[in-house]
Amino acid sequence: MPTTLHTIPFEVLQQIAIKTVDNHLSGPPNCILPLLLTCRTLYNSLSFNENSLFYAYVFDVQFDTAALKRRYAPERLTPARRAQELRRRWALLKEIRSITILSTNVDFGVQMWGSPATNITGTYTYHEKLNHAWLAYMMLTESDGMNWRQLKWAGIIEWIRLFMFYDIDKVSSHAQATGDLPPADEFRAVGMWLWWLSLRYEHIVKESLVAHSAVNRMLRPFAFASWRYSFFYAPWSSPRLPDPENVLDHLPGATLGGPLLVDPIPRDRSITIPSYLGSPLCISPPHLCHAAVLSFFTRMQRYPLGQMEWKPVDIQMWSHARRVHGKLHPYTPPHSNINYPTVIDSREYDDDILRMLSCRDPTMVRSVSPREPRYKYVPGTYVGEWEGRVVNYGMTAMETIGAGDPAPLHALEAEPLRQDPQAWVLREFHHPSTLRGSLRRQYLRFLRDEYGPNPALSNSRSTSLSQRQATPWSPPSHRRPPVQKRSRDVFNGFLPFGLKREHVLGGVEVTEAGSKNAPVFYVEVKKWVDGRYWIGRDDMGSVLMNEAIDQGEDEIDAEDEAEDEAALDERLDIILEGEAIGRKRAFPYHVSSMMEVGSVMYGTIRKWDGLVHLHALPADASGTASWLYRGYLTSNRNWIGRIRDTWMADLTREGYEGVFVMTKRDE
Repeated sequence: MPTTLHTIPFEVLQQIAIKTVDNHLSGPPNCILPLLLTCRTLYNSLSFNENSLFYAYVFDVQFDTAALKRRYAPERLTPARRAQELRRRWALLKEIRSITILSTNVDFGVQMWGSPATNITGTYTYHEKLNHAWLAYMMLTESDGMNWRQLKWAGIIEWIRLFMFYDIDKVSSHAQATGDLPPADEFRAVGMWLWWLSLRYEHIVKESLVAHSAVNRMLRPFAFASWRYSFFYAPWSSPRLPDPENVLDHLPGATLGGPLLVDPIPRDRSITIPSYLGSPLCISPPHLCHAAVLSFFTRMQRYPLGQMEWKPVDIQMWSHARRVHGKLHPYTPPHSNINYPTVIDSREYDDDILRMLSCRDPTMVRSVSPREPRYKYVPGTYVGEWEGRVVNYGMTAMETIGAGDPAPLHALEAEPLRQDPQAWVLREFHHPSTLRGSLRRQYLRFLRDEYGPNPALSNSRSTSLSQRQATPWSPPSHRRPPVQKRSRDVFNGFLPFGLKREHVLGGVEVTEAGSKNAPVFYVEVKKWVDGRYWIGRDDMGSVLMNEAIDQGEDEIDAEDEAEDEAALDERLDIILEGEAIGRKRAFPYHVSSMMEVGSVMYGTIRKWDGLVHLHALPADASGTASWLYRGYLTSNRNWIGRIRDTWMADLTREGYEGVFVMTKRDE
């Protein structure tokens, strides 16, 4: 008797459909359409409304899911939600593909994109652009290879080029004509990040001089006009967040007004993506100036200093990836102090996305659901040797703009940029009460090896260590860490003025000025490398505890959660310190630096969003000049931020600022 489709088990038919999808990975899953048209029984069995589990599987095959599992709660990743996301993504990707094809005709391109500089609206609406930009951004930051494959099918590289031509270039040209700074909005922020994420070294080195100059002209105001474009998730002058009180009384000399006004008030940056994985997603948009700074610095470093005709020895290396600590990274020239973005390792973007999800409102004690992953600072992140450069413009530009120049863009462009080479070595010290999970277990093991069993210590939630006069080490005492005073310590890296630090085995002991209490011990956290925390006494015969752990293993228990929500005080949890070291080949040694060997720096880290706040004292300044370094470790291990002089005491006004980008050596 002949076999019909009606007699074939449903599981077999579904496996046929699955194998069909497996053989056609790029583009929409149109390959299953002939199966659906075979008969009504098969159509009903594999229809979207009747079999969401099958379409969830199609989503898992066609798109990367590892990042989704790390960043979102399980209830957001149900089969029904993944099936809805599959339908949404392909609808938007097909729209992007149509836009790129139609825009190749110049007349159609102008008609569709319009002219934002002259307020001429095209048929391609702002809402549609924003939806397409957010889709591409989220897919790129979740990409382990498959997402990038689907975006290339949609023509995302051409779409990004059209965005730069019809939007950024047009508003920049209009700004050049008026002298005002170009406007920024959510769409431009996401679009600029797409441009950075798709950038490769071969794109830059092949640019003509005309194109290179034009791109630098577009990027310069976004990168350096710090008073106009947001750089921080919350004001850098707030050491402890969240801050539900939202007050200004901690700002010395605050005056509201003037052309260089900086908003010092923590504000909600939340926006809502209408649909993502089956429901609205609250998130803060990425910072436009972060992408502008990274793009500007890559172009500044396309050749070694003073070697304009330099070319790589092996041209084929342009497209090769390199593996660092198990992660793949695009080719970066040996003279560059900036890492290029990757589209095949989504782990590089976990911190950025979790920051955008959980650090969107500095006035809320909890901005995400308890089941949603939150941004958590990884101890030891900044330990090691860093090298990069500071770029700033002349003081005349700030004086001109501060005096009310009606054309601030022209004043900014009139000043030549100064490059300042930097090389540091940094160390991290944590109060033991802040250690969690495996890190805390290693610390307790360290104490047990040093002192023997201590049941009282093992049951304690807050431990510290003091040094006695008679012996180099003594059993732990229960000392609270010092308190940060905003109005007084903001220009001292948020460390209390007069805080004495004495290095001892295993860490540092600190004593507040004028205090008669015993010193407070901070344990030194060695650098985190390849899934291991390195904690020990020091580099002289120390026993380093290297228990292998996963970066996301340290779950926060109920007691920790309650402590986090109640911890709105201003205890000093982390101390960061370091000094300038010798530079490598990126800069010739005849190029001077304000941070020559012997310069020192110290500060802390705002754990809410990972903002580093350092007070740097140049070696040759004789105590008369110092700088504040404030920045984030962003994706692909690029540490970007701003420097500010300490002469301007009014935190609501812009000081003399510059931009820095640094990367770790040998990574």
